[in-house]
Amino acid sequence: MEGVSAGVALLLVDLQNAYFEAPELAREQDTLIERANELVRAARDAGCPVVLVRTVHARDKSTWTVNMLEDDEGFAFPGSAQAAYVDGLDTGGAIDVTKTRDDSFHGTRLHDVLDELDVSHLLIGGVSTHSCVAETAMAAFAHDFHAAIAGDVIASENTQLSAAMLEFLTDELRQPVLDQAACIALLRTGASA
Repeated sequence: MEGVSAGVALLLVDLQNAYFEAPELAREQDTLIERANELVRAARDAGCPVVLVRTVHARDKSTWTVNMLEDDEGFAFPGSAQAAYVDGLDTGGAIDVTKTRDDSFHGTRLHDVLDELDVSHLLIGGVSTHSCVAETAMAAFAHDFHAAIAGDVIASENTQLSAAMLEFLTDELRQPVLDQAACIALLRTGASA
């Protein structure tokens, strides 16, 4: 991400109640949201857009994934507590995008939003690292966005798979995992520390 001068957006994925029902993520919630809010403030102060992506599924099963259909179990229905962002997350001024798959670009308006904002670089955080965060990062690569992972603003209920996915993103897609200070520097100056 060296040499970036503009066009950086903060993209936070699935920081909503449904995902923090998992005990492993519930334990991380307060710290994760505190760190996410720190990045939101840094982005806002630097004039970088903040995009919040969340999963919302139709009750009629029309948006359900294959495994949801097989299990006959939906979640995060419109207007439900599960679909809402977690308490304490700073959503002020953020752009809200809804999705139905792990990949935040799939079937959403995300690409159009980023194009309209002239974004070329993404700083991605959220849950779960091994699924929605990783698939969104891979899709960002496929859509020719430069991306970095906000290492202190990610969590997962599967640490082994998360480590493997982060290694893949770093080694193969050249998407670095940045600590909080480097994330703030990226948002404030457009260049990683």
